[in-house]
Amino acid sequence: MSHLINRLRRPSITRRLLIGAGLPLIALLIAIGTVGYNSARFEIDEVYDAQLVTAANFLRYYSTDMHTPQHTGIEPDVPNLTPGSRLGLAEYTRWRRFRVWRGGHLILASENGLTTDAPLPPGYHNIRDAGGTWRFFTLNVPEAQVVIEAGENIKARQELINSIFWGLILPMTLALPLIALVIWRGIVWGLKDLRGFAASVRERSAENLTPIDTQAAPSELQTLATSINGLLQTIAGSLEQERLFTDNAAHELRTPLAAVKAQTEVVAGARTARERAAALAELQKGVDRAARLMDQLLTLARLRHTAWLASELNMWAALEQAVRDVYLEAETRGTGFNITGDASLAIHANPVLFGIIMRNLLDNAIKYAPEGSDIDIRLSPGVIELRDRGPGIPEAEREKVFLRFYRLKGTRAPGSGLGLAIVRIAAGQLGCDVELFTPPDGSGLGVRLEFHA
Repeated sequence: MSHLINRLRRPSITRRLLIGAGLPLIALLIAIGTVGYNSARFEIDEVYDAQLVTAANFLRYYSTDMHTPQHTGIEPDVPNLTPGSRLGLAEYTRWRRFRVWRGGHLILASENGLTTDAPLPPGYHNIRDAGGTWRFFTLNVPEAQVVIEAGENIKARQELINSIFWGLILPMTLALPLIALVIWRGIVWGLKDLRGFAASVRERSAENLTPIDTQAAPSELQTLATSINGLLQTIAGSLEQERLFTDNAAHELRTPLAAVKAQTEVVAGARTARERAAALAELQKGVDRAARLMDQLLTLARLRHTAWLASELNMWAALEQAVRDVYLEAETRGTGFNITGDASLAIHANPVLFGIIMRNLLDNAIKYAPEGSDIDIRLSPGVIELRDRGPGIPEAEREKVFLRFYRLKGTRAPGSGLGLAIVRIAAGQLGCDVELFTPPDGSGLGVRLEFHA
């Protein structure tokens, strides 16, 4: 029972469509019944009112030759009447009334006529007495001093109206369950393609990320199929990035960890304090290289899986922070920084991404530039240009250096080949173009960052 209740509580497209189609249908039936009832009532009233006029005119001609006032009642017990006639008279007295006046005297009346002592005013009137509500038409003929009243019980009209109404509505009401069944079956049939589409989505998994066939999907689900395919592509890319990260981390960490292990053995086998100190220094360098590599790998992974929010960022202040982050290393190599430009310039960027880009660029410039050289940084609206005095990068290699773990042949500076790859990915997240160029004097390497936002 609880399972059924929980199932009914869950949203259901079939139930919503059934309710959405059923309620308007019921409302339509009610509207049809209301319009039909009012229309039938109007038409029946017109017909019955016309019959009252006809009856009044008939009584007018019938009473033309009556010169002596008389009160003649029509009684069902009149002798020598057939059973059919008796039944007709009984029915007549039940539904009809009339009175005929001449010169202010009642000369003819039905047995169940009104008991008033004066004629009714001309026209139509509704009068209620012990016999119910009656509809009367009074015909006044002034030149003949004749007044004729023809009446009919309103109940007769109502019974006819009800008969027509139920004859129209009852079959439609009884047909409602059948209509609901037909609608339900039609909805189930119409949702067949949706169930097939859901089944094809359910077949996808981490091992099966093939795109859904958008051509086979219903036209109403084309947008959804395209969105799901985009999501599957994103998931596939994330899984591929995760696999690459795992493979790269396993491959690249093997060398520094092996070096750390070897240095540990050297430390353990050192015979003198000097040998031990030298071995510990090399061990510290190995640990630093492994930590640096791990930090870059984690940064690379984080760039792919984080939503970065942009804000107003002062370029000069953010650049100064990046310089402070690498200052100790720069001081060790005697590297200076020449920053020029307007200190009030700002961009719309994420400060974390901006810091990642600048720290990696400055770190590369410090490592590859000669000791004691300077790094020039120039700021202009939406643009940062950085220039070092190192060996530079051949033009044919400039696109390759943005690949992960790619290093120029003959490079002796420590590193893992991830710095510029991180810069390219972070710049893409930031909406920034990165361009490598040769400075005007032909020496060193220039990097241009253009922030479109």
